[in-house]
Amino acid sequence: MRKKFEIPSSLGIYGNKETASGILSRIWGKKGTFTCTVSSTLTSTIPGISDAGNTPELTLFTGPADAEILVCGKAFCMNGIPINPGNIPTPATLTMAALQLSNMPCYIINGGCKIVPQIPFFDVGATYGEKITTGQSVKNVREIFEKGKILGKNLAKGNDFIVISESIAGGTTTALAVLMAMGILEENLVSSSSPKNPKKLKTSIVSEGLKAAGIKIGDLIHDPLKAIEHVGDPMQAVNVGMLIGTAKTIPTIMGGGTQMAAVIAAALELDPSIEGNIIHGTTRWLVEDRDSDICGIVDRIDKNVPLIYTNIDYSASPYEGLRAYEKGFIKDGVGCGGSSIAAIATSSGKIDCNALFNKVQDIYKEIINAD
Repeated sequence: MRKKFEIPSSLGIYGNKETASGILSRIWGKKGTFTCTVSSTLTSTIPGISDAGNTPELTLFTGPADAEILVCGKAFCMNGIPINPGNIPTPATLTMAALQLSNMPCYIINGGCKIVPQIPFFDVGATYGEKITTGQSVKNVREIFEKGKILGKNLAKGNDFIVISESIAGGTTTALAVLMAMGILEENLVSSSSPKNPKKLKTSIVSEGLKAAGIKIGDLIHDPLKAIEHVGDPMQAVNVGMLIGTAKTIPTIMGGGTQMAAVIAAALELDPSIEGNIIHGTTRWLVEDRDSDICGIVDRIDKNVPLIYTNIDYSASPYEGLRAYEKGFIKDGVGCGGSSIAAIATSSGKIDCNALFNKVQDIYKEIINAD
């Protein structure tokens, strides 16, 4: 008799536990590949919208710098590493830990960066997004969606599972806009990289964008690509295509928070058959966030897409910048939750939250020359 698969203590589950266990058991000890789609939206330059950079203008460097750090261990397009106000480091530090411990391959997709990363990447022909207040925020949506699907199909051929992630400042605002255009949300439940979630500002910006596009809440329930075209960002179009391309044949971990919720919602509307191959992978920090509701968003999209999160804890870190994660900063990004889940799975649980925590300390110390 086959032994029942047991969820390790390093992971938590919200939603359909049977589906979650089933998908995890299929990727346990198997070969995975990590991908990160980096993009820009000028929405991030609206003052107060994003803390993913020390200033609104620096948010445009966040995605490409994160990509460079993942591939080369340092940024080339800017000095230092992407930080939030208060010198809190990019979540790419945790993603690096997961990738280094598991030895997973890492591929970068340029999903429309205003600042082009100085590393090799897949190019799907995307350009950076305009402010959603224009009501016309993403160019060539159908083209970059189709190219994302082609890329996903090809990546699926040589792997047992794939992680799809993102780095785009301002992405929770564009996620809210798309989720509202599709009628999945009627209120602001999305997260923020700051412990002081600027909910009123985000809601106001989204309302302005929907009005400019002539869209009411729920108007585009069956047309997510049009929702992305009017009030989304280019990362969404690329990753929706990639998810459909990979999850048609293999399990796919969508590494991210509310940004990936919008991607999952759009992909399921376009191709419901992928439902049983999707894990929404995030972190405990996001699940426990009192100023957003990722679980409520997941319930509204599809209760059969499980939310799996890592139970990593930075409270014992000697570094104030990392301990800030326990105070509501950052929460997720650059696939840090999804990559950690993948590292735990591909190692059959040999990599756990303690191993990830220790590796993050080493990486952070080296990057900032802490001592």
